[in-house]
Amino acid sequence: MTFRTTCVAKFIAATLAIMSLVPLLTRPVMAETKMVVFAHRDAPATTPRPIYGANIHYGLRRTLGYNSVAQGIKQLNDIGAVSFRDYLPWQSFDFGTGAPSLVYSERLMSFLPQARFKPLLNLGGANSQVPGGVPPVSEEGLQYFDRYLAAVVDATRQYDPIYEIWNEWNMYIGTGPRMPRLQGAGEASDPRAAVHYARIARAAVDTIKKANPHATVIVGAVGDDTDWVWAQAITRYGALDHADGLSVHLYNQCARLVSDRTAKEMIVRLEKLQNALKTIRNGQQTPIYVTEFGWPTSQGNCGMPLDVSAYNFAHFVLQSATLPWLKGAWMHELKNIGPDPVDRENNYGLFTFDDQPKPAACFMREAVDLVKSAKLLELREPFPDVFVLRAITARGQTVALWTSGPFKRANYRFDVPATHARMMCGDTIPTSQPASLGAQPVVYEFDQGAQITVAVDTGALPAPGTK
Repeated sequence: MTFRTTCVAKFIAATLAIMSLVPLLTRPVMAETKMVVFAHRDAPATTPRPIYGANIHYGLRRTLGYNSVAQGIKQLNDIGAVSFRDYLPWQSFDFGTGAPSLVYSERLMSFLPQARFKPLLNLGGANSQVPGGVPPVSEEGLQYFDRYLAAVVDATRQYDPIYEIWNEWNMYIGTGPRMPRLQGAGEASDPRAAVHYARIARAAVDTIKKANPHATVIVGAVGDDTDWVWAQAITRYGALDHADGLSVHLYNQCARLVSDRTAKEMIVRLEKLQNALKTIRNGQQTPIYVTEFGWPTSQGNCGMPLDVSAYNFAHFVLQSATLPWLKGAWMHELKNIGPDPVDRENNYGLFTFDDQPKPAACFMREAVDLVKSAKLLELREPFPDVFVLRAITARGQTVALWTSGPFKRANYRFDVPATHARMMCGDTIPTSQPASLGAQPVVYEFDQGAQITVAVDTGALPAPGTK
C-alpha cells in the first residue's frame, strides 16, 4: 500500500467515525427534573411582613401630575399599598421670623390627614435660604438643619411617620450642576463623601429622637453605589448608631445583560449588602428599607416593555417578602410625572400621567395581596431564575411559580390537582395538566391539608455547542 493510499484510508476511516457521532452530538439533552415538596405544616401566627408602598409627590412645589388628593388615595388603594413616601423639604420652611414655619408643601399637609396610610417622609434637600445650607456640613448649617427637623416632628407627629434623612446624598447634594460620579466613599473634599453624610445623619437622628423618642428614623437613601462601598463607609462612621435602619434605592433597567434587569438581581444585591453590614456590625442584622425600586416603561434606551416591568414588580414583592430583615419597600412611583413617552424619569409610574393603570398596577396589587394574606411563606429556587413560592393562608394554600424573565423558561407539573388555577392578572388555567412556565406568575390554590409536590424541569435543552 502506497503512502498516498494509506493516508486516504485513514482519512475515510476518521470521517466515518466522526459521522457516526453526529446523531449523538445533535440529539437533545434531556433536562434534569427537580422535585419541590411542600409538606403539610400548621401555620404559625402571622409573621410580620415588609411594608409595601409607593412614592408620591404632594410635598414638592412642582405638582408633577399629583393634582388630586382623592385620586392619589384611590390609586394607592388600587395597588394594595399600606404606605407612601413623599418629601417634606427643608426649603418648605421659612426661617425669617426666627422659629421655622411651614410655608410650602400645602398639598402634602392636606393629604396626610385624609390618607389612612403609613407616611414615610424624606427630609432634607439643600437650602440656599439659610447660611450653610448647601449642604449643611458646617456647624451653622447643621444648627439650621436641626431646627428644621424639630419643626417637622412638631408638624407631623400625629401621623406617626417614618422619617428618612436626605435623598441620595452620595449622588447629588441638591443644587448646582451634577458632579462626576462619586468614587467609593468619596474624598473629604467632596461634600457627597460618606464622612459628611454620617455626621449629618447622626445629628439628625438624635434631634428627631429628642423631639419624639418613639419616632422611627432611617438613614441612607443610598443611591447608585457599586458594591455598597459608600453604604458601608457611612456605617463605619456611625450613621446607623442610633437609627432604626438603613434605606437604599434599587434600579437595574440599564444593566448590560437583560438577565440583570430583574427583581432577582436586586434581591441578590440586598443580600450582599446585609452580609457586608454584618461584618461591620459584629454579626448584627441591619433592618433595611428599600425606599425606591422600579422599572421605567419609557421608549428607547433603558425603557422596559410594559409586561416585563409588570412581572418584575410582582417578582420583587413575592421574593422580598421572605427576607426577615427587610422592613419595607416603596415602588417608584405611583404615577408617571410627565406625558413624554421617551423621557425615562417621566415613565416610572404604575399609572400613566393621565391616571390610567398600566399592567404593573394589577401585578403589584395581586402580589401584595398574596403576601399580606400569608401566615407562612416558603420560597424555593430549584433552578437558577426559576421560583416556586408556597403561601399558607387562612383559606388554604397558594403556590405561585414564575421565572425571572422572558430569557428563562421551565416546565412543571403537580402530583395532585389544585382546586383552582390562573395566570396572575389573567385567565384561569387547567388545575392538573403539565404546563410551561415563563415570567408571568401562575397561581394555584390547594386545600389546607394537602402535601404539595411539583416537578420542575427546564425542558429539552439544545445539544452542546448549538443555540
